[in-house]
Amino acid sequence: MSKFKRWFKERVPVEAFNYKVPRHANTLLYTLGGITLISFIVLIVTGIILAQFYSPTPEAANSSIRDFLTQYDLGNFIRGLHYWSAQVAIVTVIIHLLRVFFYGSYKKPREVNWLLGVVLFLVMVGLYYTGTILKWDQEAAEALAHAKAAGDLVGPLAAFFSEENGVSLLTRMFSLHTNLLPLILLSLIPAHLLLVKLLGISPLPWKRSKEEEGESTFLVHFKHLIAYGFIAFGLMSIFALILPPTIGPAPVSGVEATKPPWIFMSIFSIENWFGLMGLIVASTLLVIGLLAIPFIDKKPSASLKQRKVIVSIGAILVVLAVVLTINAYITKPEQHIGMGETEQGESLDESKGEVDEESEESEIASNEIIVLNQALVIADEIGEALNTEDIKLAGEKAIELDETIDAIKEKIAAKDQELTDEMGEAIHELLELNETANPDLDETRNNLNIAKEKINAAKALFADEEVSETLEIKVLNQALVIADEIGEALNTEDIKLAGEKAIELDETIDAIKEKIAAKDQELTDEMGEAIHELLELNETANPDLDETRNNLNIAKEKINAAKALFTDEEVKSPELVALENALEIVKEISNALDAGNAQLAGEKATELDEVIDAVGDQLKAKNADLRNELGELIHELGELGEVKNPDINKAKNEIASAEEKIKELINLFQ
Repeated sequence: MSKFKRWFKERVPVEAFNYKVPRHANTLLYTLGGITLISFIVLIVTGIILAQFYSPTPEAANSSIRDFLTQYDLGNFIRGLHYWSAQVAIVTVIIHLLRVFFYGSYKKPREVNWLLGVVLFLVMVGLYYTGTILKWDQEAAEALAHAKAAGDLVGPLAAFFSEENGVSLLTRMFSLHTNLLPLILLSLIPAHLLLVKLLGISPLPWKRSKEEEGESTFLVHFKHLIAYGFIAFGLMSIFALILPPTIGPAPVSGVEATKPPWIFMSIFSIENWFGLMGLIVASTLLVIGLLAIPFIDKKPSASLKQRKVIVSIGAILVVLAVVLTINAYITKPEQHIGMGETEQGESLDESKGEVDEESEESEIASNEIIVLNQALVIADEIGEALNTEDIKLAGEKAIELDETIDAIKEKIAAKDQELTDEMGEAIHELLELNETANPDLDETRNNLNIAKEKINAAKALFADEEVSETLEIKVLNQALVIADEIGEALNTEDIKLAGEKAIELDETIDAIKEKIAAKDQELTDEMGEAIHELLELNETANPDLDETRNNLNIAKEKINAAKALFTDEEVKSPELVALENALEIVKEISNALDAGNAQLAGEKATELDEVIDAVGDQLKAKNADLRNELGELIHELGELGEVKNPDINKAKNEIASAEEKIKELINLFQ
C-alpha cells in the first residue's frame, strides 16, 4: 500500500462504509434514489450558473434567458443540462416512489422514511413547477395564473399571491425556486439517507431470508450507484446537445393557449372536466393518500400476494394517470382561468372578488371576440371558394371554421344555448361539402349566410364586455420590443444575435398575420417583405448594416401601422352589432328581390325580424316610433313568401324604407 493510500485511510475511514447490504441493492431499481440525488447535484450547479444571468422580473425574465442563450457559447448546453437533469430527477423519483410502494418498503419500521420520501417528492414537483414559471413565456404565465387562481379559491393562500406589497409574483417564484425549496430538500435528504442507513435497505417482497437474498457491501452498492449516475449524466448531456429546451416569446395575458409540462398532464385532464376546484381536490386527495399508505396497510408482510387490494388500487391509479396524460395530449388547450369565482367570492372580500371577477371575465371575453372575428374571416374565405366553385377548398375551410367555433362553443352556450345549436347546425351543413359530390351551391351559400349571422349574434353576446387591450395590440407591442432588440444588436454589430431576433420577430408577427391581413392585405405583405429582408441576416456573411437598419425601420413603421388598425377598432354595443347585422340581411333581401326570388326574400325578412326583435326593447327605449315603423315594414316584407303574386316593386320600396330606419337607429347608438 502506498504512503498516500495509508495516509488517506487513516484520516478518512472508508472501511466504515463497507458494511453489509442485500445483494439486490446493486440493481437499478434500488439505485434510483441515488440517481435522483446525482441529478439534483447537477441541477444545483447548473442552476447557480443560470441564476447569475437571470433577471426575475416580468419585464426582463424572458429576454434575460434569451440573452444568455445567444451571447454565451455554452448557454444552450447549460440550460439544456439543467432542463434534462430536472426530467431525469422527476422520472427517477416517481419510479423510486412506485418501487417503494409496490415492494412494500414503507412498512414497519420504515413509515417515517416513507413520509420523508413523499415530502421530498412534493418538493421536487414544486421545484419543477416553479422552474417552469421562471422562463416567463406563454406556458409559464398560464402556470402562474393557475397558481394564483387556485390560491384565491383556497382563501388563506390568496395573500401569498397578492402583489399589493410591490413584489412581483415572478420574483417570489424565483425566491421559492432558488432558496426555500432547495433548503427544504437539502434539510430532508440527509435525514432520509440516515434512516436508510439505520434501518437498512428493505428486502425484496418475495425473498425474506438473508440466505436467499445474498449479501454485498455498501461500497459495492455505491460503485453501482456512481456508475448508473454517470450513465444518467451522459444521457442528460447528449439530450442537452441534440434536444435543447425551447422558450417561447414573452407571454400575452388573458389568453390560455398552451398545455402544462408532462408531469401535470393528468391533472390537466381533470381540470378540463371539473374545473380548477376539481384539480385542487384531486391533488389534495393524492397527497393525503400517499401520506396515509403506511397507516392504511399495517400488515407486517410485504408480500404482493398478501397486499392484493392496495397493490391493485395503486396499479389502477397508475394506469389512470397514464390514460389521463394521453387524453391531455390529444385534447385542445381550454380556457380554465376564471372557473370557480363563486367559491372565491365566498372566501374573499365580496366587493374585491366582484371587481377581480369582472376584470378577469373581460380579459377572457376579448379572446372570444378575437376567435369569432377569426371565424368570420374563415366564413368569408368559404364564400370566396364557393364563388370560384372550389368545393374542396370550401370544405377544408368549413372544417377549419368548425374547429375555430368549437374552441369557444361552451362559452357561447353558457350565454345562449339556442344560438349555439343554430350556429352548429349551419356549420354542420357546410361540412357536408366534404361528403357531397355535387352540392347545391345556392343552398350552401344560404347556410353560410346563416352561419355568419349566428357568429355575429354570438359576437353581440360578448361585445358589451369591455376589452382594455386586444390580443393583437399586445402581440404587436411585443414585436416592437423585439425590433428594438434587433436595433441594439445592429448597433453593437452582433449580427448573429440580430438574426436570431429577426427569427423571433417573424414568429411573433406570424401568430396574428391572418388577422392583420383581414384588415389590410397590402400592409401585411409590406411588413412581411421588410421582416424577410431582416431574416437574410442569418444567411449573409457580411450584410449591409445601413440597408438592414432601413429595413428594420420599415418593419417598425408597418408594425405601428398595424397597431393603428386595432387601436381604432371600436367595441360595439349589442344593439349596434344587431343593427349592422340587420343591414347585411337587408342587402340580401334586396338582392333576392332583384333576382325576382320573393320566397327567399320572405325567408330573409323573417330572419331580419328575429334580429331586430332580439334588441327590440332597447330600440324602443331610444325611439319607440322608429321601432314600430320598422316593425311594420318588416312585417309586410315577411308576407312575401305567403302571397302568390307579390308586388316586387312595392317590396323594394319597403326594403329601402327599412334600410333608412335601421340607419337612423344606428345613428342613435353610435
